Amino acid sequence: MQKESKPTVVTPTYQQQRSPSTFRGTHEEDPLKGLKEYDRVAIFNNWDDMMCVSLIFISSLMALRISDEQLKSRAQRSGESTQSYIQSVLGLCQEVNPLMTEDEKVSNLMKGIVEDIYQALLTKEINTTADFIKWCNYIEDMKQKRIERRFERLPNVVPVAAMEDEPDLMSLIRRILQEEVHRVIDQTRELILYSDPYPQTQLLEEMEIKSSFTERLPIQPRKTVLWRTTDNRPVCFHCGRPEHVVRYCRERKAIFDSYRNRRQSFDEIEAEEGARRPNFLPRSTPSPTRGRSPTRRFRLPSPYRRPSRSPSRKNEEN
Repeated sequence: MQKESKPTVVTPTYQQQRSPSTFRGTHEEDPLKGLKEYDRVAIFNNWDDMMCVSLIFISSLMALRISDEQLKSRAQRSGESTQSYIQSVLGLCQEVNPLMTEDEKVSNLMKGIVEDIYQALLTKEINTTADFIKWCNYIEDMKQKRIERRFERLPNVVPVAAMEDEPDLMSLIRRILQEEVHRVIDQTRELILYSDPYPQTQLLEEMEIKSSFTERLPIQPRKTVLWRTTDNRPVCFHCGRPEHVVRYCRERKAIFDSYRNRRQSFDEIEAEEGARRPNFLPRSTPSPTRGRSPTRRFRLPSPYRRPSRSPSRKNEEN
């Protein structure tokens, strides 16, 4: 059986356009070489004359804007030498404005210098970039000649490398994290194993034990003998005399009556003194029905019969 011939699949390709290098007009750049390169890129990209002129104008503006933004945000990076930073900033100043003054260049250099050199340069009088470079070199030389203080470890601190040799820092961090995670997991596992999964059951059992214990205790009778005589007569709680209760105690009634009379006399004296003073507002007297229940209460009769004062009652009884 002959193999069927598969049709060839043609994949359309898109040729990416080239972009010419930016001509900045410096003394090191050759204008003829830049023009030839631009013509070669224009022929490759099929640009017409109008497109070439417009792209030259746009590329120049874009290059100027990019250089200006880089100059505004340029700062000395960590580990970058001062000389490299100075050359980079001066190159950006030349791209942005070839006629930039020395004061503007010094200002751009001071903006991004590291903090220690910046603090040292504040006390110096710097007017040109040459002065700036001179003082920066002097400060760096003095820093290199300075004897730095060695790191002294505390006596109670053990270095990590002395405890266990690890191949790298990542392995050490991974091992410490694993130990901490295992320790937390073990603690939670112990809490789950030794803790009561049903704490309410234990509480209910304790309440049942207490209730059963209280039910077993014998009920103690009230000590009524203390307030009764030997011949079973009641004794008053207030005065301690027999044959009546506190509800019908005359001494207790006399105390309350004297208190009410004294209160009425005080109110009368206050009313007389207030009448003599101007702008006096008399205190409202409590209503006789205030604090009383709207429903009438019936008092239970006394177990002991009172003697009647009415002569008709006496005749009826006789």
